[in-house]
Formats: sequence, C-alpha cells, structure tokens
Amino acid sequence: MTPWVRPRGPVLSLAVARFFGAVASYMVLPFIAVRLTQAGAGFALAGVVAGVGPLVRVLAGALGGMAADHLGRRRTMLVGNILSVAVMAGFAIAQGPLAYALLNGLNGMSRAIAGPAQSAAIADVTRPEERAQAYAYGRVALNVGAAIGPFIGAFFVLHHATAVFSGAAVANLLVVLLLYATVPETGRRLRQVTNREAMRRIGRDPSLWLYVLGGSMQLGVYMVIETIFPAFLRTAVPGGLALYAGMTLVNTAMVALLQIPLNRWLGSIPPAKGFALGLAFFASAYLGIAFLRSPLALLGTMVVFTAGEMMVYVVMPVYEAAMGDEAVRGRTFGALSVKNAGAALGPLLVGVLLQAGGAHLAFPLVSAVALLSGVILVWSVRARDARSASAYATGSSTP
Repeated sequence: MTPWVRPRGPVLSLAVARFFGAVASYMVLPFIAVRLTQAGAGFALAGVVAGVGPLVRVLAGALGGMAADHLGRRRTMLVGNILSVAVMAGFAIAQGPLAYALLNGLNGMSRAIAGPAQSAAIADVTRPEERAQAYAYGRVALNVGAAIGPFIGAFFVLHHATAVFSGAAVANLLVVLLLYATVPETGRRLRQVTNREAMRRIGRDPSLWLYVLGGSMQLGVYMVIETIFPAFLRTAVPGGLALYAGMTLVNTAMVALLQIPLNRWLGSIPPAKGFALGLAFFASAYLGIAFLRSPLALLGTMVVFTAGEMMVYVVMPVYEAAMGDEAVRGRTFGALSVKNAGAALGPLLVGVLLQAGGAHLAFPLVSAVALLSGVILVWSVRARDARSASAYATGSSTP
C-alpha cells in the first residue's frame, strides 16, 4: 500500500477549486437535457446539445495544453475559469436549444483551457508515489460538488430556474479567487521543448493513441449517466428526478467515504487491472439500468457504477501523468483531450437509440462499449510497458 498523504498547499487548493467548479457545473449541466425535453425537444436533440461542450473540448484541448506549458499552469487555469463565470451568467438569459448549444460549447472551451493545466499542476507539485492520492482528493472534491450541485439545481429548476445560473457563476468566481490567491505558478517550459518536438514525441507514442481510443469510449459511457440519463429517468420511473438526486447522493457518499482508502490500494496495483475491473463494473451497471425499474434496484446499479468510477478515475490521471515529462506535460494532457470525442458522441448516440428502440436497445449497447473500452485500455498499458522495456534494453529513454 502507498503511504498516506495529507492534502496540503496547492494540492488542497486545487481540490477545493474542483469542488466549487463541480458545484457550478452540476447545478446546470444535468438539467439542460431535462429543460429541453420539458420544452418539447426529443432525446436526440437533447443529446446533441449535451454533446456540444465535449466536442469543443476535443477541438480546443491541444490549445489548452500548449497554454499550460507556455503561459504556466496557474495563468491558464485562471483564463479558463474566468470564461466559465461568463458562460454561467450567459445561461441565465439564454432561451432555446441553439443558445444552450452555443453556451455549452463555450463551457467546453473553458474546460479545455483549464483542464490540462489543472491536471499538469497536480503532477508538478507531487512526487510520483503521491499522485494517486493527490488525484483522489480532487476526485472526492469533485464528487461531493457533483452531488450538491444537482440538489441545488433540481430545487431551482422546479422553483426558480434562472437563479441557478447566477449561483453557478458565483461558484466559478470563487474558483478564480482561490486559484489567484493560493496556487503558485508551475510549468512554463516551452523554451526547453518546442511545440514541434513535443508533437513529435506525442505522435510517435502508439500506446498514447490506443489510450485515447479506449478513453474516448470510456468517457462516452460515463457521460451518458451525467447527461441524457436524468432525462430518461424522468420519463421511465415515477419521481425520476428525485430518484436521480438520490442516486447522486449514493455516488457521493461512496466516493467521500471510500475513495481515499481505496486509492492507497490502487496506488500499488497495475493500471491494467484498475481499468479492467472498473469498466467491468460500468458494463454491469448499464445492464441493470436496461432492465430494472424498481427504485431500490436502480440505486443498486449506482453502487456498482460508482465502484467502477472510483477505480477508473484515479488510475486514469496517474497513468496520464506518466506519459509526459514536465516540459511537455501540459501538451500531453492537451492531446489527451481528444478522448472527449466520446463524451460528445455518447449522449448523442444514446439519445438517438433511446428514441428509436428504448432502454432495452440503448443500454446493453452502452454496456458492450464499456467492455470494449476496457480491452483497449489494457492493450494501451501493455503496449506502453513493452515500449518502456524495449527502451531500457537499448539504453534509451521513453519520451
């Protein structure tokens, strides 16, 4: 087991920033599809709107990575989160699918700018043996915020819809102030490694692109539960929105109580095992969602889903951090943003499948994609291990 690491300094600040950022996002994003379907839009259109943000992250992630290495992690995070403040304020006056799609795209841009910098900053300020727990603290903070956000969002959607966006803007403003006051600048290594050399290193790593393919599929599977699933649950089960809030509470309680202890164990197991087990849990949960309709059974599927989430989403950033040294770390995380293509396509395709064939068609297919993504992620780990062994045998270093 890895040694216990208390969150302190920048690690603590970044975790708190993730908490407020998650509160802001989950006050708004899970209910965009709900509001659109309440206004008469179909699942397919709701899925398109939900997928715009992740699609923009695919296109803009490389720019965010370059900014993280060139401008520094702190400056880049500040730019992204200031844009988030403006986006959430914009939602307060937006009406209709087109306006929601535009703002969700800008929200994707803000996350594409800030995301690689935040991931790189954690790696910058921790030793390799500390990273699993450092990322775990961020994941716990995100999940607690993601549980609180829907409760606040559900209340305002039912009683005072516009105020939820103002609250989300305030939460993002708190992130800006926290980052400005407490997080030091790291990175800024562009002069040491040019963009051309960084892209050459990244492009010649087949294990990275296998990981992007498997990670894209995995992220699409995960985003279904975050976006189109609440709208489906509202129509499939009496009191569906209240049940969704209860499911998020189960998710949060499990992560808050178990993530850090679990990560002491995950820090010592191979990434391949974490990916394989986590995606198997995801697949099992979606099979349950396809065929079970009792509230208690659906809560049980969330227990299974959360077990998979706790494995995948800590093994994943630690594995990503090992892919590039400090000089190209931001650009590596930026290149990995391509996997957000899955987050864009997942809600869209599942929305179409739900509209065409219902849950018995859509969710078993999601389960199959989860299993396939696990196979590809394990393949990526094996390919990277083989590449590192070959480099060691020849006396060279793996970029």
